[in-house]
Amino acid sequence: MIIVRLMGGLGNQMFQYALARHLSIKNKDRLKFDLTFLLDRTPRKNFTFRDYDLDVFEINPPITLLSKFSKITNRGPFILAEILYRLQKKLLPNKVLAEKKAYYYDDEVLRRQGNLYIVGYWQCPKYFDDIAAVIRKDFIFKSRLSGDALDLYKKIRDTNSVCINVRRADYVNNPQYNQFHGVTGMDFYDAAIKIIVDKVSAPHFYIFSDDIEWCRSNFNLSYPTTFVGHEFKGPKFSHYLQLMIACKNFIIPNSSFAWWAAWLNSDINKIVIAPKKWVNALDINIDDVLPEEWIKI
Repeated sequence: MIIVRLMGGLGNQMFQYALARHLSIKNKDRLKFDLTFLLDRTPRKNFTFRDYDLDVFEINPPITLLSKFSKITNRGPFILAEILYRLQKKLLPNKVLAEKKAYYYDDEVLRRQGNLYIVGYWQCPKYFDDIAAVIRKDFIFKSRLSGDALDLYKKIRDTNSVCINVRRADYVNNPQYNQFHGVTGMDFYDAAIKIIVDKVSAPHFYIFSDDIEWCRSNFNLSYPTTFVGHEFKGPKFSHYLQLMIACKNFIIPNSSFAWWAAWLNSDINKIVIAPKKWVNALDINIDDVLPEEWIKI
């Protein structure tokens, strides 16, 4: 059995699922989700609590027994799960597949066999490149666009659309996140926009952000621009992600959510521009995070 511990927001959970799905296919084994970490609400300093978000897709892997209990009480099952995990890691280390180093591809991971308990973020497309078609098929949304969101989708498809995603919120307000991730600044966006206008005829910029008012004050473009606020987010931001995917080109920050929007777009002619400084830590190389064909600045 392949069990993956889900952590973080939707983008992070998608990376974790993609690796676990690949291992379940290679090993011809069942896949289960461990939600105990996500569902636990034990107070933690500078921590952003998340929810289980993969149910926005047409995938329904079973969850572990402890995860079912976690839906009833948000504390005891998590503590028990931690005890079991630590015992398993100590007594049965060959069953625990823990990420050794964030943002790096470990080619030994996909050779692991047998029952596995997967813990990590696994933000590297090399872990699922071989099953890219399967992952794209799995990430089909349950909630389809309608009303104003559908109208906006059609406008995005009818223009030379460029998705600009701006993440601020927790990257600005959470000291721990700010220290590790940093904030992608206007110098990056200005340089990326210059590249786009040199390559794309009559671009229309669609700006998606958790701080639309900041974007209105800082993006003064001499091209058609549409600010897409959270009124279009839909269930668990699934409509937001669908609208971003619909764009034809992308300028993304250091965000796994935006990464997936660009990756899930299947246009072979798309332009994707991303920051080569993905995190603040100078000793972390992110060459394995961004596909080779993406432009890094």
